[in-house]
Amino acid sequence: MSYFADFAASYMEYVHSCFYSENAPKVHNVPYRTRKIFMSLVIEADECERGCKQAASPDAEECMLRFSFTLLLIAVTHPLFAQFTYAPINVPGATSTEARGINNNGEIVGFYVIAACVEQRQSMEVPTCPTHGFKLVNGRYIELMVPTSFRTAIMGVNDYGDLVGFYVTTELTCSSSVYHGFIWYHTNTVRKLDYPGTDVCPTNSSAAVTVPFGINKAGVVVGGVWGIGPNSSFPGNGWVWRNGTFTVMNPTSPNNPAGACCWSVTGISNTGVLAGLLFQADFWQAWMKAGTDQDFFTYPTVTQCCDTTATGVNSAVDMIGFEHGNGIGWFTKHIELNEVNDTEVKPNFIKMAYPGQTNIQPPGPLPTFPFGINDARGVVGTYFDTNNQQHGFLAKPNF
Repeated sequence: MSYFADFAASYMEYVHSCFYSENAPKVHNVPYRTRKIFMSLVIEADECERGCKQAASPDAEECMLRFSFTLLLIAVTHPLFAQFTYAPINVPGATSTEARGINNNGEIVGFYVIAACVEQRQSMEVPTCPTHGFKLVNGRYIELMVPTSFRTAIMGVNDYGDLVGFYVTTELTCSSSVYHGFIWYHTNTVRKLDYPGTDVCPTNSSAAVTVPFGINKAGVVVGGVWGIGPNSSFPGNGWVWRNGTFTVMNPTSPNNPAGACCWSVTGISNTGVLAGLLFQADFWQAWMKAGTDQDFFTYPTVTQCCDTTATGVNSAVDMIGFEHGNGIGWFTKHIELNEVNDTEVKPNFIKMAYPGQTNIQPPGPLPTFPFGINDARGVVGTYFDTNNQQHGFLAKPNF
């Protein structure tokens, strides 16, 4: 029985550290029903542990069995604290839907495709297919196309309902289509937003395009200059737009003073924290900037590992993004929570995967790409089902 006792003591230490530690999900953030069940199990396990330690007890063996069963229940219950509840988002009549932004009022924006198109999974950040914008409010889908455009991609929304993204139009002075970034204010006025040098006629099949990704409540817009070709897109540099002025954001890791070759800003919180991606040291890396502090990391480790994109950040410095190769989405709660004197540490990642399994062998989770997050930790994005069909999703946290 000493084996059981040692195991029980070790597991209870783990349970208590998971539930009560500073970095664990706080009790008041856990749904009441789940919290009540979990707490009753913890209390029962505590009582069993104390009773089972009395070696002279005639009921020791039965107690150990009860204790083991209780630990099993805790093990099954514990994952509820690290999961999301998912719901699909599908624009009626669309062949694919991609949700890109969500504000603190629950309004969701994105874009959809209505005709067959080359797959976008090779460059998920910026679509290469003809798209229509949409807004989802109180269960109602609203199609949104910038006037004079034949293609609109909505990438972000703030708490006022201001939208950002890019559109494509045909202009008489050009022999080919022209891309423009935009802000679509909630007052129903559209402002063209073009980074210097991108508002010109394309000279070949690829175009340097202004792509706004996010806008916060203060009206600050973030994005990048992307090269967009027929079947792919690629970032050049990132920027922040404030009161009519563009500022270049060039993230530089302390380990790479030469700077990144390519980067983009992909998200901004109401508090001004930035999220993005950059290519340096032979990897795509996620990037966070809060004031003068910058963090660089890859999923699932902080060291060089796997091509990683950060796509969003909220006011609590919770971040989302995805690993490129397998389409693994991730969430991390307050990325700097474990830092001491700005020392880089591995974020506490929570894997995000829309429920289901692919048909590949061996089967794995459905490719899932989170793109937008609000302060309530609601996350929107896109996933691919077993038939490789693309859908949007809304994920709500259970922690």
